[in-house]
Amino acid sequence: MKQIGLFLLIAILFGGCSSKETLTRGSVEQVNSDYPTGHGLWYYLPETVIQVEIIAEKTVARSGPFFRFSQRFLNVSDVITENKEEWRIVGAKVTTVGRPDKTRLFRVESSGNPSVTALTLSENGVLHGINLPFIPEVTTGVAKSDQPVISLADINFNDVPFTEEQLIRTSSTAMAEEVAREIYRLREMRSNILEGDVDLLPPDEGSYAIVMAEIDRKEQAYLELFTGRTRTQQVSRVYEFVPRPGKTLNTVLLRFSHQNGFLDSMDVSGTPVYIEVDVHEQAAYNFLNDEHDKSPNRRGMVYCYPVEAVVRIIDRTLLLNEQKVNLAQFGQLVRMPADLLDATNVVVEMDERTGAVKRISYK
Repeated sequence: MKQIGLFLLIAILFGGCSSKETLTRGSVEQVNSDYPTGHGLWYYLPETVIQVEIIAEKTVARSGPFFRFSQRFLNVSDVITENKEEWRIVGAKVTTVGRPDKTRLFRVESSGNPSVTALTLSENGVLHGINLPFIPEVTTGVAKSDQPVISLADINFNDVPFTEEQLIRTSSTAMAEEVAREIYRLREMRSNILEGDVDLLPPDEGSYAIVMAEIDRKEQAYLELFTGRTRTQQVSRVYEFVPRPGKTLNTVLLRFSHQNGFLDSMDVSGTPVYIEVDVHEQAAYNFLNDEHDKSPNRRGMVYCYPVEAVVRIIDRTLLLNEQKVNLAQFGQLVRMPADLLDATNVVVEMDERTGAVKRISYK
């Protein structure tokens, strides 16, 4: 009887202790679904999207109305004789972003308040961290500009300060000759000011600079009536490519034409610009598939160990850019230690582009 009483006393004591303790415990399970199938905590690991910014220059040239008289009146032969628009690629930039990988959806279950429940997610459900305030990463790529692309219609000679003497001429030849005289007069005026050979010099340095700038502006405007006008604009377009296991990693990203610029990848009127992705490890391995009922670590937070790849952007045969990137979808899925996130003060920072762990700390 004494032994039975002793056992009852021990059971009561342990029962009292356990009733006062709050069990804090969390577990993470991969779900075979593209979207959450019920209430609870869910998160996606990302797949890495390669963003390629192709930078091109468009040059628009308009011939001047007096280009036929440039040699005769100005002894200038290097002039634009016909209107034209030309494009050329000047560079390429490669960046990466993370998007939800619908094949890597996870459900979090818990009792108590373990750290694993303090998820920081992006607006589309990608895991950014644990116990971490959401601060979106600043993209390094240049945002695509909405600025309209220049054309021949944007280049004219309406700003040329024609004088009455020039406008009353009845023929193009006479008008060109009068404009040429004005160019020579402006050049002589500039020379006289520089040599101090004028009756009234600008009173100070600021006024002097204004006068000289105005002479230069007028001379250039008149001169372009003979030589023509050229304007160059830098234009960029951003293209995305998602490399996936089992799919081709070399493809035509876009096509490009010296006459029409950026074209669709299927438009054979342009030449191809290729993207090549060289993945160092082709086979992505999911360690979660090896788990069974007796596996020691079936609760830990799942993250990704990405693999390195080399991205090449090639304009026909010219290498525009070669850059190393990390890809999540070719990487391994692994778990953190099961009891690491059972505490309430663990902070985990994730790479939103690859799902890799960047930092673990305690608050």
